[in-house]
Amino acid sequence: MRNRNGIFWGLFLLLSAAILVVSQLHLITYTFSFWTIVATIFLAAVLIKSLVYFAIPGTVFSLAFLAILYAKPLGIMALTPWTILGAALLISIGLSLIFRPLLAKKRPWLRHHNYGGHWNGKEYVNFDSHADPDVETVSDSDVNVYVKMGSSIRYVKSDDFKKADIDVSMGDAKVYFENVKIQDSAVINVKASLGGIELYIPKNWNVIKEIDNNLGGVSEVGFSDVAADSPSVTIRGLVSLSGLKINYI
Repeated sequence: MRNRNGIFWGLFLLLSAAILVVSQLHLITYTFSFWTIVATIFLAAVLIKSLVYFAIPGTVFSLAFLAILYAKPLGIMALTPWTILGAALLISIGLSLIFRPLLAKKRPWLRHHNYGGHWNGKEYVNFDSHADPDVETVSDSDVNVYVKMGSSIRYVKSDDFKKADIDVSMGDAKVYFENVKIQDSAVINVKASLGGIELYIPKNWNVIKEIDNNLGGVSEVGFSDVAADSPSVTIRGLVSLSGLKINYI
């Protein structure tokens, strides 16, 4: 994680410096406004972060917004913003399907799969977008949740919870941790692309948030009630064009 953050900030600062120098030297005949440059730097940050995390939707949509922003110098004024965004959605879905084997190498919990679902360690789980939500109770210390174009609900029951990997793409997942005991600390890894994740966690957990947000939203519902002996739980990952809601229960 630290190495990826270092790569991101290094590339981001280099690109930002290049944009500022080029804009001040007037090496480009087209004149850009201050806010256009600011938006460009922001979208460039989203693009680089998405590339570092192998997030295809974030990469494609950041390029789409850049195309909308620079439609005139690119000579694509005939394309409306909705046309570009619609094409970006189709491209995101297509590339996600094509590069799924490559992405599985970067996400070990995706390696066992077929076209009808994913392997959760015990059985294949369907992710048909037209099916009812997939509901399951998990009693393992390490929990894997993968949703693609579907909906899943997980009830975690563990006396020694250590880690959860939650990956959602064009779907939604709700994970309940109310019947969980933590010996010392635990980690919840989240990755959401064009989807939503809802976490229901005990309010006495000491939650540490290390979440990268790319054109998404992170919200908290309720209040935490942390004590001296509260377990530490780190929630980390990437939210790209998606939503993450943390519910304290």
